[in-house]
Amino acid sequence: MRSLFAVLGLVVIALTAACDSSSHPNLAPDGSSMSGGAGQGGATGTGGSTAIGTGGMGGSGTLTATGGVVGSGGSTATGGTTTTGGAVASGGASGGTTGSGGVTVTVTGGARASGGTTSSGGVTGTGGTRASGGRTSNGGVTGSGGTRASGGTTGNGGNSSIAAPADNVAELSADFGLAGIGYVNGLFVTVTVCVPGTSQCQSIDHVLVDTGSTGLRLLGSVLTLPLPASTDDSGVALAQCLQFVSSNTWGGLRSADLKIAGEQAKNLVIQVIDESVYPVPSDCTGVSSNTADTLRCNGIIGVGSFLQDCGAACALPVGGRSANPGMYYKCSSTAKGGCKAAAVPISKQLWNPIALFSQDNNGTIIELPAVPAEGAASVTGALVFGIGTRDNNALGQAKVLPLDSIGTFLTRYPANGNSTLAFIDSGSNAIFFLDTKTAGIPACTGLYSSFYCPTSTQNLSATSQDANGLVTMTMNFSIANARTLFASPTSMVFANLGGPSVAPSSGGSSMGAYFDWGLPFYFGRNVFTSIEDQAGQPGTGLYVAF
Repeated sequence: MRSLFAVLGLVVIALTAACDSSSHPNLAPDGSSMSGGAGQGGATGTGGSTAIGTGGMGGSGTLTATGGVVGSGGSTATGGTTTTGGAVASGGASGGTTGSGGVTVTVTGGARASGGTTSSGGVTGTGGTRASGGRTSNGGVTGSGGTRASGGTTGNGGNSSIAAPADNVAELSADFGLAGIGYVNGLFVTVTVCVPGTSQCQSIDHVLVDTGSTGLRLLGSVLTLPLPASTDDSGVALAQCLQFVSSNTWGGLRSADLKIAGEQAKNLVIQVIDESVYPVPSDCTGVSSNTADTLRCNGIIGVGSFLQDCGAACALPVGGRSANPGMYYKCSSTAKGGCKAAAVPISKQLWNPIALFSQDNNGTIIELPAVPAEGAASVTGALVFGIGTRDNNALGQAKVLPLDSIGTFLTRYPANGNSTLAFIDSGSNAIFFLDTKTAGIPACTGLYSSFYCPTSTQNLSATSQDANGLVTMTMNFSIANARTLFASPTSMVFANLGGPSVAPSSGGSSMGAYFDWGLPFYFGRNVFTSIEDQAGQPGTGLYVAF
């Protein structure tokens, strides 16, 4: 799920992964979508992830999704190693029919991350707009050499080993999703929340794992605990409108202790998605996605790159020319209009729960197996907490791709095309990139018009690099015919599902075409996501590695 308040100016256009249902068990008939979590920091924010909604999350019936997924399945992968300036590129592995392997990395000049200022290829990063008091990450990320391809049937150019059970390892599943509702390429975890400081706890399954957003959000209809309200210093209740492209989640803020695997975050501020206590304010626009039928999962746990979901911008006064995007509210009454957009200090915002762990708090690894070209009913994997804090989370031979200060990099496709903004996002359920004309791939018609439907599986290659052009990666992927994939009555998980980032029915978006390397990118790989300003990890800048 990608933030509405990020990447370009005050608006990030990207769509959250939607759980899906209906004619195909994982795909709703209206194919609408919703944009993901609010982004971290500054006037623009970052964080938030993107996914394509096929389950009617936006309620628009037109699937305007621009988020996406990188198809990692498909046919044969190409590997290769390239080195420039001493960095060893990651090799390929022929992926057979299960993956689109091969990640080639070229590092020039030491591969030092710059924290994202001006992007090359005509795309200007908005670094510094996070207004977080100079917390733009500078340097400290050096590409690591070696090869990480695991060969054989994984074919995704990355180590796909799954961590053994441990107190910093939570089990992940990509499966049908909620009974009777369904979700294509949804990655889920079970979390336990408790009344702070007590043993009064509740476990909640099918919470979407999202590296593109920050913070824990749970459906109020699922919660049975009397979690205390989160208030300002005067005791006024706080709430949040998480604005999506065509929809929103609304609800009050509560405090909870979070337990997951053997880790714990105490007194975590969470959003309880519910409009029954405080009516949705008029400036929280879009179609509400505040129920299981519309959100299509029990909640979202945002474990992206940033400490808070908004940061310093949301602590600024609201109105006028303020950079405050107005996503937080103070609710003085339960009457209509009783909640008004307001400044909220950083300490009372939604935080990345991982950053509040007492250990293993500097990042995550998502480890998933490869998926056959025809898809699978389900897969299981691991969410590993910490980077370089234990034997089971070492960066090792993973290739580091530095991110700019808003969590993005650049991807060029086709080879003679322009570089576009890009991000890696587990909350997106397909590779959403470009448009049908630029990509040269026809979109599906009818219900599935927000996905690509090539006449045969396309084995493709894109070039990604950091904003400073110091690290370059060749990323191979496959795009299959979505209609053919969805013809299976049981398959819910696909490594080669893709679609346009500018959907045919949307008329485009203010963000324009971009690359969202979604969940399929994760299949057959171990993907690391660092968290800003956290000690004890290799490097101090923002990066992903695989």
